[in-house]
Amino acid sequence: MELRALRCFEILAEELHFARAAARLGLAQSGVSRLIADLETDLGGALFNRGKRSQVSLTTTGALFLPEAQAILRQAERGESLGKRAARGEVGRLEIGFVASAAWDGTASALVGRYHEAAPGVEIHLREMETPRQLEEIAAGRLDMGFLRARADYPVEVRVTALKRDALLLALPAHSHLAQAPALTPEMLKGQKFILPHFGEEAGFLARLRSLGEAGGFTPEFLTPVRDFITVLTAVGAGLGLGLIPEPAKSLGLPGVVLRPIGGIALQSELMLASRRAETSPAVRQFLALARMKG
Repeated sequence: MELRALRCFEILAEELHFARAAARLGLAQSGVSRLIADLETDLGGALFNRGKRSQVSLTTTGALFLPEAQAILRQAERGESLGKRAARGEVGRLEIGFVASAAWDGTASALVGRYHEAAPGVEIHLREMETPRQLEEIAAGRLDMGFLRARADYPVEVRVTALKRDALLLALPAHSHLAQAPALTPEMLKGQKFILPHFGEEAGFLARLRSLGEAGGFTPEFLTPVRDFITVLTAVGAGLGLGLIPEPAKSLGLPGVVLRPIGGIALQSELMLASRRAETSPAVRQFLALARMKG
């Protein structure tokens, strides 16, 4: 049973005239007759009463079949429309991860918001998670993309796009003598204890702290790693140690914590947008295209 035969049946049921139905369909009258005959053969019964002298009319079978045919046609139209929208990336579902620092200055929410305006039919799920886990989830296909901090290397399944570069600031207890100093240098940090989030592996903030130690002529002493940057800042505010924090943390305004630049060394961290290298989802591709248009 072909959709074009059902469409022909619907139009003929409306016109009850083969010539007018043929004109609407852009077919020869013989083509309409053939499609209707094929459909009647498939169904095993006549759909129309037609004679040389009588007006065309629906049979009982035709009258009962008409609403079913119309339902099939409308469903096919909806399916075609949905398929075209999906191919354009206008519908679907996106699982997006983000590190907390991508939210502090609104980078993640601004880009997600722009995408939502462009494709309101796509269902978006946001999940906060650290960078290493995002990379694992993206590579495994459980996460579509993620806002994460740059690494020296990535899984072969993952590709990244740079979004922005943030300066790294030193987080100090507000009551500490270092917080009162007019300027900070790496040498002034000798003997201090540093607090890292537990994902501060060699490729991330741990490497930056070691670079800071080299610049100041000391080997950094690390406390037990904590869960995330918020915990780092909380521990700093309690006077437990110091931390390196991306500059967007300024927007948090946590009490008891001062964020200061360190002179004589450029410490930075890039915020990246990661996705699968062999991505086929139109929704993901549209999001990535929008990200490349930033600014």
